[in-house]
Amino acid sequence: MRQLSKGSKRVARLLGAGAVLIGGIGAPVVLAAGTASAAACAPGTPCIITGTATLTSGTLTMVAPDSLSWATTLTGLTQDLVDTVPADQGFTVNDATGSATGWNVSVEATTFSSTVPTTAALPNAGTFSTNGSVTSATAATAPTAACTSGPATCTLPVDTAVTYPVALTTAAAPTPTVIYEAATGSGLGSIDIGGAAAADPVGWWLAIRPDAAPGAYTSTVTIALASGP
Repeated sequence: MRQLSKGSKRVARLLGAGAVLIGGIGAPVVLAAGTASAAACAPGTPCIITGTATLTSGTLTMVAPDSLSWATTLTGLTQDLVDTVPADQGFTVNDATGSATGWNVSVEATTFSSTVPTTAALPNAGTFSTNGSVTSATAATAPTAACTSGPATCTLPVDTAVTYPVALTTAAAPTPTVIYEAATGSGLGSIDIGGAAAADPVGWWLAIRPDAAPGAYTSTVTIALASGP
């Protein structure tokens, strides 16, 4: 058997008994034992292996309009105004929790008040409302729900507990009113509610009474998303 050179002997001692030297003279290649990890499959005998996918729960989020707006010229008659801005006619709920506990969207609004030209409150108790129509304030229609990424990419919400139109009474200290909900087991994935291109977009309605005074009125409208129907 060919003797190892002094240098090769020294390398072998440093690596230990589990190492193998391969190569020609002056150019040893070192392979450490036990580094390979593979299944050994004999011909005609399949290897059975395990595939593992780890999924972590995501969050429940919403993209809502950043403002609502109405404008008209007073006529001496009651007027039902609808927000005509396409971006305001829908919102998106993304349920990435995988919990199937459902969710709900609520709205509350402070009293519409004006400081121009004089301090006044809009006489609109019970006249702020929402439904699934931009053509009729009294339509008993829910906004259309659709999977954001196309058919069969979400579980559409079941919204049977909300009666439309939903009256959103304004007050100095308002309370939230549910305007849309997904029952337990529904509403999973990313879902568009309404939208300008939907068959039934979200209609935000404000009734202006004949005794309203001219002015620029504002209200703080809060749209909130919560888990559970």
